[in-house]
Amino acid sequence: MANDPLAGYRVLGFDLETTGLSSKKDRIVQFALIGCDSTGSEIHLESLVNPNSKIPLEASNIHGIYDEDVRNLSDFSAHVNEIHEMLEGAVVIGHNIERFDWPFLRAEFLRAGMLMPEPLAILDTLIVARKLKIPRSHKLENLCQRFDITFENAHTAGADAAATLLLMHKMM
Repeated sequence: MANDPLAGYRVLGFDLETTGLSSKKDRIVQFALIGCDSTGSEIHLESLVNPNSKIPLEASNIHGIYDEDVRNLSDFSAHVNEIHEMLEGAVVIGHNIERFDWPFLRAEFLRAGMLMPEPLAILDTLIVARKLKIPRSHKLENLCQRFDITFENAHTAGADAAATLLLMHKMM
């Protein structure tokens, strides 16, 4: 078996759940960073956050997060320093991260008046699956099934971040 090309780096699966699909008007309701640091020690940073707006029922029906779940929680700005520290210099892996998660993160960092972290690399499993010409569907759940990855609690940030991390390792 080949050596793990990501060994020795902080490697993080990253996922968000949001109030909708527009990074300009919708907000983050949950984030997760799952992986390990450069020594292999586990990293698990996950939280619900108050979007300071109503969560549409259509979004809640997908991720299972409702207004009452986040009503008394802090908003995303309370987490930006810790998230910045984790992502800075890391290899960040996500599914559709370039078109979805990263623009949402950028918008929240802008709202908080903070500079975006600069990862060492951003690896998007959706793009990798397409470049490898893996037959469709390229939905995270379908790719996990194809690569024999047990995937429970889909559309929760922690489960999706962990599944994405495993998927990247399997595709490598």
